[in-house]
Amino acid sequence: MAIPPLRPSACVSQRRGYRGPVSTATTAERAGPGPAAVPGGLPAGPRRPGALQSLEYALDPYGYFGRAHRRFGDVFTVHVVGEEWVILAHPDAVREVFGHGPDALDSGEANFALRPILGTRNVLLLDGAEHLRRRKLVLPPFHGARMKAYAEIISSVARRDLDGWPVGTPFPVLPHMQGVTFEVIMRAVFGVEEASRLDRLRRILRQLLSWTADWRRAVVFGFLGPERVMALRGFRRQLAEVDAEVLGEIARRGEAGDLAERKDVLSLLLRARDEDGRPLSDGELRDELVTLLVAGHETTAAALAWTLGELADAPAVQERLAAGEEGLSEAVVTETLRLHPPVPLGALRRLRTPLRIAGHDLPAGATVAACALLVHRRPDLYERPDASVPDRFLGAKPLAGGWLPFGGGVRRCVGAAFAQFEARLVVEELARRFVLAQLPGRRPRGIGRRGIVLVPRHGGRLVATPRT
Repeated sequence: MAIPPLRPSACVSQRRGYRGPVSTATTAERAGPGPAAVPGGLPAGPRRPGALQSLEYALDPYGYFGRAHRRFGDVFTVHVVGEEWVILAHPDAVREVFGHGPDALDSGEANFALRPILGTRNVLLLDGAEHLRRRKLVLPPFHGARMKAYAEIISSVARRDLDGWPVGTPFPVLPHMQGVTFEVIMRAVFGVEEASRLDRLRRILRQLLSWTADWRRAVVFGFLGPERVMALRGFRRQLAEVDAEVLGEIARRGEAGDLAERKDVLSLLLRARDEDGRPLSDGELRDELVTLLVAGHETTAAALAWTLGELADAPAVQERLAAGEEGLSEAVVTETLRLHPPVPLGALRRLRTPLRIAGHDLPAGATVAACALLVHRRPDLYERPDASVPDRFLGAKPLAGGWLPFGGGVRRCVGAAFAQFEARLVVEELARRFVLAQLPGRRPRGIGRRGIVLVPRHGGRLVATPRT
C-alpha cells in the first residue's frame, strides 16, 4: 500500500433527500427469501439462532455484518450475546439517531451490562439530565490547553517504551502500545508518581482489565451475565481490592496540600463543581476513573497497533511523518480509526418511546446500533474505502455520521480528543526513531479480539530498524 502525497476529497459523495434505508445489495441478493420484519416490529435480519450469530460476531465481525448488509440493506436486526440490535449502516440514519435528545433515547441503559466493572455512577451509564450534568464536569480535563499539559507525559512514556524495542527482528507491537497507553493513564489520569503506589495500582488495575480483555473471562462474563458475575466470590474479592485502592488514592489526593496546583485528571475532577456547587462523591469519582481506564486503555492501544501496521505498508508516509509534515500524523490516526475502528458498533441507543428511524417504526425498548464497520467502508462516502489513504483527511474533517470510532451526538466519548492526541504524539515519536516494515511473505492482516475490542491478530508483528 504505497500512498502518494495527494489530497483526494474526504467525501466522494453524500446521498441527499434520504428518506429511509438505502441498500448496497444487488437485485439477486435481495431476491432471496426473508421475512419483512422480525417479531416485535423490528426490521428483518439473519434468522440463524442467536448462539450461532454470537459466534460469527465474535470470530468474524466484518464478514458477519457484511453478509447481513448485502442481504438486508442498510437497516437490519441481529441477535447476539443475548440482545437484539437494530443495525444502522447509513450515515443519514446515524445522524438521525444522534439528533434525538436524552428524552427520546438512552445510552446508559443500552450499555448497562457493563455495570459489574464500571459501576453505575459514570458518564457512560448515566442517562437524561444526570448524564448531561456529569458530562459538564468530566469533559473539561480532556480539551484545550488542559489536555496539552499531558503532552510531555505521553511523549516521555512513548520514548521510554521505544528504548526497549528489538531492532531488526519481528515482534508484536500491540503489547508495547498497551504498555504505553496504560502508563499514560496511570500518570495523566490517576496522577500517581510514587513508585510503590504506582506498582500496586498498576497490578490491581491490570487484573481488573482481564475481565474486559481476556477471552476466557469474557466467555464466562457472556455466559453467566452481569448479575451472576457480580455474585462470584472471586470477582467480588477482586473488585473490592480495586475499590479499596482507587478510593484510597482519591482520599490521599483530596488530603494533599498541592491539589490546586496538580494537572492530572483525578485532581481536576476533585476540584470540579456543578452549577449548584456540588462536587463528585468518592463513589462517583471511582466509577469515572475506572471507566476512563477500561474505555481508554485497550481501544487506544488497538488504534495505535493498527496504525503501525498500516504505516509499515506505507514507507512514503513514514518518510513524510519523519520530516514533520504538518497535520499528517492526525490524518494518519483519523484514517486508521476509519479503516480499523477498535469497536465494531459506534453507538448503542435504547428507545424510550416509539420512534420512526430510517423509515422504520421502532417500538419503545428497541436498541439501535450504528455499525462503524459498515459505515466506514461505504464506497459512496469514501473513494477506495478498503485502502488506507491518510491524505483524505489532510485539512478535512470526517463526515458527520460517517466516522464513528467515538460515537456521536451528546454521547460522544469524552476522551475522544485525548485518545487522538495521545495516538498522534506516539506516532510522531516513533516515526522520528524507527522505520517499520512488514514481515517478509506475511499473510493478509488478520483480526483478533481483546474483549469487544478488535486488534491485529498475533499482536501485529512488525520489524523496526533505526532511522538514519
